[in-house]
Amino acid sequence: MTEWFDSLSGIEQFLFSTGVGSTLIFAIQFFLTLFGIMDGDSDTDSGDDAAEEGFSLGDVFTIRNGVSFLMGFSWGGLMAYDWGLTHVLLVAFVGFVIGSFLVGMNMLLLFAISKLKHEGNIKLVNAIDEEATVTLSIPPNRTGIGKVRVPIQGRLKEYHAVTDGEALGRNTPVIVLDVSGSQLIVGSYQKHAGDIA
Repeated sequence: MTEWFDSLSGIEQFLFSTGVGSTLIFAIQFFLTLFGIMDGDSDTDSGDDAAEEGFSLGDVFTIRNGVSFLMGFSWGGLMAYDWGLTHVLLVAFVGFVIGSFLVGMNMLLLFAISKLKHEGNIKLVNAIDEEATVTLSIPPNRTGIGKVRVPIQGRLKEYHAVTDGEALGRNTPVIVLDVSGSQLIVGSYQKHAGDIA
């Protein structure tokens, strides 16, 4: 292996080393994303704000795109050498085209994923008037924050919650009265049902 590597020209050694390194980093990123350890768009804006802002240069210059470009540039350059293009500018041009293509494909996939996330975003206002169950005790009169599990948009989700009334213990049935920022305001289900009756 060492003899083979030493037989390569300086530019081939550089491209091969860069290709192996960038491919290794790309593989690590892929598996971390696959197993949920790293967010798929961790180095880009995400959520509603990103969808409203649209395209920006910050979406191009990311670590993921940099790794994709280096991977395409290095393997593309080696491919050009294999074709018999030994001039450095031609090798760089082929590598640049293939690296740019990989960045474009990466951005296209991330854009498609972000659109899916945006369309599936949950709107907390849809939880109002829904029955919920306390999963973490809620202190009285907004003196602290607890948690509730509530069905919303076909999913069972858990959110931080406060109450304006008395304390609500675990497994207490409650009803969502309003939304305050990212928190739900809940009240006792029995009391609310009694008020309606």
